[in-house]
Amino acid sequence: MKNANIGIANLVISRKLKDSYFNHSLIEESKKLTTDFFDVVKNSPILQLEFKVFSNLENKHIENDLAATRYIDSNIKLFEVYTINEIDAEREKLNEFVEGGSIVAELERACLYNAIDNLITESINDYDKIDVDAMHESFNVVLNHIKTPKKALIESVDVKPINEEILEIAVEKFNERYDTLNENDKNLLKKLIKSTDEEKEALLEEYKVDSLNILEGIQKDKAEEKITKAIQKIKEMKFNSKTVNDDIISLHEFKKELLT
Repeated sequence: MKNANIGIANLVISRKLKDSYFNHSLIEESKKLTTDFFDVVKNSPILQLEFKVFSNLENKHIENDLAATRYIDSNIKLFEVYTINEIDAEREKLNEFVEGGSIVAELERACLYNAIDNLITESINDYDKIDVDAMHESFNVVLNHIKTPKKALIESVDVKPINEEILEIAVEKFNERYDTLNENDKNLLKKLIKSTDEEKEALLEEYKVDSLNILEGIQKDKAEEKITKAIQKIKEMKFNSKTVNDDIISLHEFKKELLT
């Protein structure tokens, strides 16, 4: 079996981490897996270089063919100081992190990472072993990616491994909330993770309508001023991709309070 490259390993670990959010028994295991992954990369100059190059080629946008070609070549040439055997020896350390993992939901990114992998391998391969066709096809995949405006790739920009401190905080926060999360809470969190911006915008409007309907059905009496302010605040809520998750969760919690 071919050893995993840094991009594929990161995809698998990210997926395992996301899945652990909704399976309490996997949180500690996933946390340890991620910490161990960071340790392996930090102690390997080759894996650090590989991560840098994968990140460069995934996140760069250059429209000009010649400039993009030079950029690709400059990154791939950084591996010329190593042999295939040296790179394979370091990549072998990543195999334990991808066991039992899946990249089905990230096939486009996996295709890019494998193309970068092929360019690295073929560039340092023995002259009589170079697969010219594979090298040409892989180069076109990477070139087309770099020439594509990154606004069209918002869903696939996150190549960097999750910062350890952020990971620890996130896991602790989820761990703290698991005791009180009901099925509706879990379903909402799953939906937010998987939804596009367009789907989140529709979900926000749905929650606004539900909350307004509940508020408008309450007998106002002494709470008339508070209810009026709440209705006004909800009506003024606008879609913002940076705050939409928090806005939806706030409305979700608000609806729960109104119905109890």
